Amino acid sequence: MAYPDDGTVQTWLDALHGLDIRLKKMFGCYCVYCDGVAVGWLSGEVFSLREVGLDLLPAGLRRPAPGDSIQEIVIPLDEYAAPWLPKAVQATADRLKADPSRHRR
Repeated sequence: MAYPDDGTVQTWLDALHGLDIRLKKMFGCYCVYCDGVAVGWLSGEVFSLREVGLDLLPAGLRRPAPGDSIQEIVIPLDEYAAPWLPKAVQATADRLKADPSRHRR
């Protein structure tokens, strides 16, 4: 994992404008929190959103299989302006808050 450059971080933050987003440096990347819940990671140019079974994600994104050790959906930088992205981040936080057993990574 590699820290994204400042411009990339700002691009992702701009895409999530209006959400309660906080970043924390961790393990060579940024952990992304929405409403105080860890929803994903920023590493290099990608945002990895935790898999919680959302239906609103586009079909082209690769979702992990149920048995995969990493349960995240990799979202490339060219998707930063997609209208579904902020909705997906907020919905992920909402699902994680509703099911505390999912908070563990």
